[in-house]
Amino acid sequence: MKHTDEKTVVARKKLVVTRKELGLSQQQLANKVGIHRAYLSNVESGKHNPSLETAAKIARELNRTVEDLFL
Repeated sequence: MKHTDEKTVVARKKLVVTRKELGLSQQQLANKVGIHRAYLSNVESGKHNPSLETAAKIARELNRTVEDLFL
């Protein structure tokens, strides 16, 4: 399900900004989390919603909470 509401857009931008602040490419973060780079790209663009497990792994690798990045 695609979410395009403002809150989702802001949260996804936080994900991208945080990743870039840490100097990580999509490929590097995807490798650390154990997902495909294309899937991470779709998560960042709001095309896919990650499972809670995947969201937690992403948040952990970025030293953030799930709430910080996805809510």
